[in-house]
Amino acid sequence: MSNKRILLIHEDRIVTNLYREKLEGSGFSVDSCRSIDQALKSINQRKPDVVILDLVMQAGSPTGLIEALRFDQNTAKLPILVFPNSLPRLSSAAMAAGATRVVLRGRKALGSTIDAAKVAMGMSGLGEAVDADLFSPDDDWLSVIANSGAESVNQMRHCIPALVSASPDLAMLQNLWALVHGTAERLAFLGNRALTQFATAFDLLLADLNSMPEQLNQSTLRTVGQSIDFLGDLISGGAIKLRGDPGIAKILIVDDEASAQQFITAAMQMAGLKNDVAASPSAALDYLKNRHCDLIFLDVGLPEMSGFDLCQKIRTIVTHQKTPVVFLTGMATFQNKAQASLAGGNDFVGKPFNLPELGVKALMWLYRGQLSLL
Repeated sequence: MSNKRILLIHEDRIVTNLYREKLEGSGFSVDSCRSIDQALKSINQRKPDVVILDLVMQAGSPTGLIEALRFDQNTAKLPILVFPNSLPRLSSAAMAAGATRVVLRGRKALGSTIDAAKVAMGMSGLGEAVDADLFSPDDDWLSVIANSGAESVNQMRHCIPALVSASPDLAMLQNLWALVHGTAERLAFLGNRALTQFATAFDLLLADLNSMPEQLNQSTLRTVGQSIDFLGDLISGGAIKLRGDPGIAKILIVDDEASAQQFITAAMQMAGLKNDVAASPSAALDYLKNRHCDLIFLDVGLPEMSGFDLCQKIRTIVTHQKTPVVFLTGMATFQNKAQASLAGGNDFVGKPFNLPELGVKALMWLYRGQLSLL
C-alpha cells in the first residue's frame, strides 16, 4: 500500500465503494466522505495528496469547496480531480474555480482517474491503468450495479407525486436528481452505450430543472415520468437488444421559425444527434417522400396546414407509417393531446422548450424504434 492518500468525495455509496476498491487495488490509501462539511474536516485532519470530487452534491457547493481550498495557502496546490464531464456547465465552473482536471465517466474513468492521480503526485508507471480493464467478466460489481439500478428507478418513481402539485417540493426535485445522477454514474461502469447515453441525457435534464425549477411544467414532468419508466425498461434488459447508433439516425425538424429550428438543433447536438430541417409542410412532405427518417419533431402551428393535418399526410407515406412523431406545441390541453394522438402522433413537447428535455425525448423515441416499441 502506498503512503499516498486520496480523498474521494461522492454521495453515492456504490460509486464510492467501487472507486475505493479499485484505487486501493492500485496501491493508494483512500478516505471517503459524502458531504462538503465532512470533506473539509477530512482535508484538515488527514492531509490527502489528491482530492477526487463529484460535482453533484445535495448539501454544500463543490465549486465553493474548490475555491476555499485554493484560497487557503495550505491547500492552494492540492490536486483536485472532478467528475463527471457529462455536465459541461458544472465542469466548466469547477475548472474556473481551480480544479486540476476533469476525468471521464464510466469504466475508463477508473483508469484515467488512477493515471491522473499518479501524474498529480509525480509517480511513475503512467499510462498502465488507462488501457487496463479493471473489471473481470465475473466481477461482482457488475451485478451489484445492475441490481441497484432497478432499485433506484423505484425510488425515482416515489419522488414524482411531490412534484406534480401546484407547489412542487424542490427538496424532492433535488433528491430525484441525486438518484438519477448516482444511477447514471453507476450504469456507466457497465459499458453499455445505450444505457450510458440515455442515463446521461436524463441526468442533464434533472440538472437543468434543479437550476431552473420554474421550468417544471406539465411537459417536463411528463418527460421525467416517461424517462424513469424507460430507464427501468433499459435496465431490465432492453439495452442489450439495442445495436444501432442514434448518432447516425435521421431526424427531421419541421418548424417555420428559424429560432425554434436553431434551438432544437442545439438540443440534438447536445444529445449527440444530428438533424435536418424543413420550414414548411410542403418541404417536409418532399423530404419524407424521398428519404428515410427515424424521428420527426413537428410544430403544430405551421403555414399551409396544421401540424396535425401534416401528420395525417405523413402517415399515408408507406415508409413513414410508424416513424415516431413528436409534436411541438404550446397548447398542452387534453383536447390537443387527444388531437395529437388521433392525427397519428406519438408524443408532444410543450413550448417554451427545455433544451435537455428535447434530447431525452429524441433518444427515448429513437431507442423505442430500435426495440419495436412504437
